[in-house]
Amino acid sequence: MSTIIRTIATAGILGAAALGLAGTANAVTNTAPTGPGYSYSPGTYATPAPTAKPGWHNNHGPAYIAHLNGE
Repeated sequence: MSTIIRTIATAGILGAAALGLAGTANAVTNTAPTGPGYSYSPGTYATPAPTAKPGWHNNHGPAYIAHLNGE
């Protein structure tokens, strides 16, 4: 009797594993979009802040932190 139960349990475990792998195999991962109309650039752009200055130095680093602190 225990051999039959063990066989059924083993079949159940193998069946569950097969169903799990079948779900994974059915998953589709398309990295490239297909069809017309795919555009990843924004259609509208925000206006810059009135106090923004051009250049990396004016927007990063210690000088920028000092500007934010009102120094």
